[in-house]
Amino acid sequence: MSLITKFNNLDKYTKLSIAIIIIGIIIRFYLASIYHVSGDACWQLSNSRFIAENHKIPLFEQFGRDEPFWAPPLFHIVAAFIYNAFRSFGTGAADFAVKMLSPLLGSLTLILSFQIAKKLFNRKTAFYSLLFMAFIPLSIDYSVFSYVDGMVAFLAILSVYLALENMIFLCAIAAGLAVLTKYNGIFILPVLLYIVCLRNKKNALKNSLIILAVSLAVGSVWFIRNWAYLGNPVWPFMNNLFHGLEMGTFAKTGIGNVTAKNILSIDGAASIYLEVFGVPNGDPNSLFFFRLPYLNILIWIWLFGTLIFLIPFFAGIVRYRRLEHKGVLVIWIVSFIVLALLYILNSSWTVARFLLPAFPALALVWAHGLQKMHPNLRKILIVAITLIIAGFILASFVKISMAAKEWDFYKQDFEWAKSNTGKDDKFLTGSQCISYNIGRQTIAAETDNLEKADYIFSNQNFRLDRKAVLSPAIAKKLDENSKIYENEATGTRIYKIKN
Repeated sequence: MSLITKFNNLDKYTKLSIAIIIIGIIIRFYLASIYHVSGDACWQLSNSRFIAENHKIPLFEQFGRDEPFWAPPLFHIVAAFIYNAFRSFGTGAADFAVKMLSPLLGSLTLILSFQIAKKLFNRKTAFYSLLFMAFIPLSIDYSVFSYVDGMVAFLAILSVYLALENMIFLCAIAAGLAVLTKYNGIFILPVLLYIVCLRNKKNALKNSLIILAVSLAVGSVWFIRNWAYLGNPVWPFMNNLFHGLEMGTFAKTGIGNVTAKNILSIDGAASIYLEVFGVPNGDPNSLFFFRLPYLNILIWIWLFGTLIFLIPFFAGIVRYRRLEHKGVLVIWIVSFIVLALLYILNSSWTVARFLLPAFPALALVWAHGLQKMHPNLRKILIVAITLIIAGFILASFVKISMAAKEWDFYKQDFEWAKSNTGKDDKFLTGSQCISYNIGRQTIAAETDNLEKADYIFSNQNFRLDRKAVLSPAIAKKLDENSKIYENEATGTRIYKIKN
């Protein structure tokens, strides 16, 4: 039987779901192809590049952050493997290939989410949940951006699928790999334990112990490493409890000092809402980064559209008692809400991407709410949601393409720095993205560090990363050093430090 014949024999909702998955995959890979690495992805990929080139895990190397390499390394190792596999075709090809990791994981996450929804509910519910998963901006963004969150979401969701299939050992390995990708992965364990206890009560204790023992054994490798080198298994978090290494920004800002009053801050909830609907890092100032015509009107349209998009979710909560498998979904969602609250306790803020592993559960609540509406209202809402989804996609294209264009403006500066300085030379700059783009380690932009660096990267109008702007104390000392490069168009200057 041919594939076309098999497709024609499928039910309507499975056909529609396949179409949504294909569209979602195309969007993710295209956006990743035009995306310019930025934000925390700069630090992640700088470390990945270091692993690829040096065949070892970094520790105190600095790539725009004055901190040791503490993050669980699975994403970085996989990215390094891809980088090395394509490096023979040139560094440009290798960098491009690494960018394809996130859309690959995001695409697999869509497929897994559909399979989970179909297994727990039915094909119709699975289709509606895909509308949420495929097109909500946070899901698109982190299936494009080279952040570790896309991988931890994929592995966590994979572990749920394997638990539902009663593949206990593979489920435990997937959960352990999620922990080895990011500390956050550990919060999938309550969901897995609930599923295995519910689906196989006879072997509940045995299966639970397998999941805990195997997943924690896999993930504990990194906790042991951090305890040995940094004095805290979960560095930099809860550092006041473990009395670990006090170093860099974390020590100065108090991140890692558990403070109960942080939970009263509304910044966390506001940041989550903004980031879920496409605002970078949930920062409201990002809405005004680009000078677009009729921007205020567009922001109001965006806000109104997001509220309409959430109507099915609120309807799903109202009709919670009629929701099948509500125990699984509630524990799944609450586990990652607890994660967000713990992060607020540590730092007074959080980011929505921490909730990505729970998005299939949120999507199912949304789908449930949409189906339980009056048929006439549902038809109107589906039309509105279709238009809103088109707006989300268009906004993602505009946001990512315009950001890439802004970064390309400085391409000449970055290429000069790479071509005219030594591989082991260090730059004085506070920007992790300058470090990534010039392929050099950096030293925190403080006066005490002038004698430790070889060059200064100066651009006091660098809008893309304000950490690149030098403090007045450093700026005063620029003329004491030799200016060896200047680009009047971009405002970039590079100085050789007189040691």
